[in-house]
Amino acid sequence: MRLKNLPTINFLRLTCAVLAGCILTFSTISMAADSTLPSGVFTAIMLKALNYDRNIDRIAKDKVIIGVVSFADDAQSQDFAGQVSADISKVQSDFTLKDKPMESKNLSLEGPFDKVKFEDQLRQDSISVLVVAVNDTSSMNNILQATKDLQISSICVNPGCAQNGVALEIAQKDDRPRMMINLNTVKQEGSDYNSKFLAMCEVVK
Repeated sequence: MRLKNLPTINFLRLTCAVLAGCILTFSTISMAADSTLPSGVFTAIMLKALNYDRNIDRIAKDKVIIGVVSFADDAQSQDFAGQVSADISKVQSDFTLKDKPMESKNLSLEGPFDKVKFEDQLRQDSISVLVVAVNDTSSMNNILQATKDLQISSICVNPGCAQNGVALEIAQKDDRPRMMINLNTVKQEGSDYNSKFLAMCEVVK
């Protein structure tokens, strides 16, 4: 059944159930404390979470574009970015964000960070959401300045990235997926998550 065909209240109930079920299911999996959350788990939770953002389609045209940013010389971030894009591709024909189709786009950065060039690329690609697959503080700060300037929602997978300024962190903590939200960044990026979703998250202060 396509989610966009469900009545609004049933869609919200289904979203809550799937999100809670995803977290519960993977909480039983034994994972090393320092391992990265599997891309499939990250992507499943992210897509459910994004439907709670009432402004997710604010800059979308015909579809919601989810950008995944990594660095060309960082094999780990490149690998994770590729996996997330592949995960999104598998479900994009059966899943919508605010009744709009979605797709992913890899943004592989090379050389010194050029904020003007990066923002031009985000505009050209009509990016609505940016998955930050890098864990370098300096690069993170530059990327987040761009998301705030262009009103693009930022999401990350690395533990502690919400404390470093990313709006929504979906990471492994105590051997299970946890969601942490930075309300200051959420506001600056123009997102508007509803109260039901905020109650599922740990708020970063």
